Amino acid sequence: MKKAYFSKRIWKEDVNVLTVAEMATLSKVFNCAKRFAFQTLIRQKRWGRELHKESIHLVVKRKFGVNDYIANSIVRESQALLKAQTELNKLYIKQTDEKIKKIKNKLKKERSFLTTLRKIKDSCVEGNLRFPKNTNYALHSSGLISLECKSCSLIWMNTYLFEHQYLDVTIKRLKAKIGRLEHRLFRLEEKKEKLTTHISSVVFGSKKLFKHQFTKKEFVHDHQSWKELFLAARNKQVLISGRKDAAAGSFVFTYQPDTHDLHMTCLSGKVVTFSNVVFPYGQEQVNQTVLRQRKCKDKKANGKPISWSVEDHGDYYIIKCLLDVEEEVLVNFSMSDGVIGVDCNVDHFAWTDVSKDGNFLESGTFSFTLNKKTNGQSTKILEAVVGAK
Repeated sequence: MKKAYFSKRIWKEDVNVLTVAEMATLSKVFNCAKRFAFQTLIRQKRWGRELHKESIHLVVKRKFGVNDYIANSIVRESQALLKAQTELNKLYIKQTDEKIKKIKNKLKKERSFLTTLRKIKDSCVEGNLRFPKNTNYALHSSGLISLECKSCSLIWMNTYLFEHQYLDVTIKRLKAKIGRLEHRLFRLEEKKEKLTTHISSVVFGSKKLFKHQFTKKEFVHDHQSWKELFLAARNKQVLISGRKDAAAGSFVFTYQPDTHDLHMTCLSGKVVTFSNVVFPYGQEQVNQTVLRQRKCKDKKANGKPISWSVEDHGDYYIIKCLLDVEEEVLVNFSMSDGVIGVDCNVDHFAWTDVSKDGNFLESGTFSFTLNKKTNGQSTKILEAVVGAK
């Protein structure tokens, strides 16, 4: 099982200028090559033939001038993205089938109700009002017509009022509703056919941000600012897969547990350093994995790959360490020391401590305000609230 550990923010102002420049170059080349590899795989799948005589790995390596380790990471990430799109497409088809099934059931119910009303309407026209069995309509001896609903009862003084105030209005409404449902069913069947036959691609940098160049006023008048923002989103992350036969678990990144320095081999062959790379949650696991990999003698048999990801967030970097960890099969359900219950609400967390006998011990709340806050601000607020307690 893969587990990712996030580092603290590494501010660019604290990083060497050469490191920032080399990281920007690597990010641009890596993501450009990833988009090329993914588009090549998509076209090969659509057209049903190979576009190059050589493997995609050699094509990427020769076209972008990267080494084997970076080319392998690019191809693997492109293949993983294609596989994820395929699985996501299956999920969309399944969801569409469920929606089609619900609409068909709804249509069957509404059409049945419409048929019932039409039969009642025909009996009104004939002058002999009759109601089908198993309905809540009733014709009283006084000439009143009643309809018993869940929360109320409707009454009409005579057949004329019942026909024009209820039957005609309800039939017209039902026809319109059935028409909307049929249109919705047609659109869903078209969507399913497209999902089944068409191989879709992806928009690197997100569709939402791509549409902003046409929908946001500030970007319509200043297209260059949108372009810079969109390119930053497209070239945001560099993910280098690990190798179990490497001394440090990767031939591109090397982590020093004692000094918390992360060394990176750039495209030019230079080695740059990210200082003070600390993992607030999982520092011990990262150190143990790196040291274990160094001491491992037979790395091809017992080695563990260590993957690294560098994300550019504008003013700072976030570095992720991805490790292979054993999945915890056993889960502790013991209540010998009691139980703590947590209730998550919009503006507070409520917690209660109960003893092993079920007796109340202590309770409290963590209050906070997340109204009109971004995802990043909300995360920091929750971290501060829980950490302070």
